[in-house]
Amino acid sequence: MTRQPTPITIRLDRGLLEHPQALHIRRMRSAVWLYLGLLARLPAGQNTLELDTAEIASAMALPSGTVRSWLGHLRTRRYVRLQRSGQTVRVTVRHLPQLPAQAESPPEIKRFFSVGKLERALGETGDRGALESALELHDDAIIKRALAGTLAVPAAEIRRSRTALFLYLLKHHAQSHRENDPRP
Repeated sequence: MTRQPTPITIRLDRGLLEHPQALHIRRMRSAVWLYLGLLARLPAGQNTLELDTAEIASAMALPSGTVRSWLGHLRTRRYVRLQRSGQTVRVTVRHLPQLPAQAESPPEIKRFFSVGKLERALGETGDRGALESALELHDDAIIKRALAGTLAVPAAEIRRSRTALFLYLLKHHAQSHRENDPRP
């Protein structure tokens, strides 16, 4: 007995699909399938749902570990917020398109760093895309730590470029921050 496909409609921001540097495609990787599955399961007009990882893994014919890994990946890339509750996970999906009735948008958080400030601090230009991605992925505190570490290294000891060293240290600081973060 074959199951008849059930059509679904998903609303999402066009920017998730279309970006000059394919930002979201590169950031989500294979977890995009779980993200789309989450969007399809959201109750109308809401951005939060209770999810049993074993149930969604079974529905997608994937190992539970893959679903948990993808959820963690989406969380670290800030596409979802997770709150564990026994066997279920409360998932809050971010980056949903604003519907016309929801004209008010949340106040934008003012960032200290910009691509221009980073380029001036590093004394280099030319890798704007990587710096833009870094600003989207990481908060100012982690960027500040990585920048301080980069500027502390004498120019003679830098192999490629200050920007490359900054991006490496940024990844390292973000990794250690995630490992020390008690949140799921």
